[in-house]
Amino acid sequence: MVRLHYIDNLRWMCILLLFPVHTAFVFCAGWYGYYVLSDYPSTAARCLAVSVEPWIMPLLFGIAGMSTKFALQKRSPRVYLKERVIRLFVPFLAGVVLVCPIIAYYALKFHTGYTGSFPEAFVHFFSSAHLQGPPSGVMGDFSVDHLWFIIFLFIISVAALGVILFGRRQARSHISPVTVHLPVLCLLFVPVWLLNFAGIRVGGYSILSYFAIFLIGYYLFSTESVQDQLEKYRVVLVSAWIILTVGAMWMYGITLGHYEIFWGTSAIYVITGWTGVLALMGAGRHFFDRTSPFAAYMGAASYPVYILHLAFVVAIAYYVVMLAIPPALQFLIIMVTSFLLTFACYEILRRVPGVRALFGIAGPLKKTP
Repeated sequence: MVRLHYIDNLRWMCILLLFPVHTAFVFCAGWYGYYVLSDYPSTAARCLAVSVEPWIMPLLFGIAGMSTKFALQKRSPRVYLKERVIRLFVPFLAGVVLVCPIIAYYALKFHTGYTGSFPEAFVHFFSSAHLQGPPSGVMGDFSVDHLWFIIFLFIISVAALGVILFGRRQARSHISPVTVHLPVLCLLFVPVWLLNFAGIRVGGYSILSYFAIFLIGYYLFSTESVQDQLEKYRVVLVSAWIILTVGAMWMYGITLGHYEIFWGTSAIYVITGWTGVLALMGAGRHFFDRTSPFAAYMGAASYPVYILHLAFVVAIAYYVVMLAIPPALQFLIIMVTSFLLTFACYEILRRVPGVRALFGIAGPLKKTP
């Protein structure tokens, strides 16, 4: 089986893109709450967020569905489930205990003026989980923060395995991907959009929508015929995606400037995001279906970097927004410094055998000859 390098490359590119995107949220004051906010709300920051949010998480779930198809060709369902526990559930728990309290500590300091110690904030973090009503993570209460992606992926992976095994046992023939042409692929945004009206919604989509995208990745994106079509029409798809994104940026990043209107229940949001997923799948296969030592390194680092990065973004932002410097310079310092410290932390952690599995770092450290 030939490895599809472009899905590995798209995955780590998405993770790297989270550094500027999560930094941009710091400059969206008056748009929606965040752990730390600059006194300089920025239209450019809103436009950056609006241009990326509709497609980035759906793309990651679609890639996860594709990866599951290939994984189950080499692993038994039992081994697959065991790997999901080790690779997803264990790092999720470790992240909630070791990473999320750091984010909450700085959010608590910023929004409430908290002056107590970190251990006291740590206790508050977990004790606030049983408060009446949903706890507000951006205010320093308990939250799984960005790790929602990992627990969603774990739940979806387990549920999807049941669907896949049930489908295998059925005598009925499934729709052949050969008959699924580009118009059908484009219209798949409809069920993704409609499912947003039910279930827990995070990142603009509900868990049911992410589940549907995961299955689309498993059954369709993983097939060569669909990959060929997306690559063939990549120019059309990228052009449509750019037009939709520019329109969304103008309407929701500049004119309206409020994210609640531009959200998962908006058909425009889902059309823009879904077109972006299709466009990036096609363009990725054409331009990025290759590997290199750098790509291999980034592929291995992307998952632990995802787990770690937000703590550094929020902690650094807490101190930088206090500096009397231009907002553009604040943005640059937060983004670059958090990037460097996250990767420095990754380099340390991957050399410690006892904690490697806690942060999803697979395999033993390879020594350079």
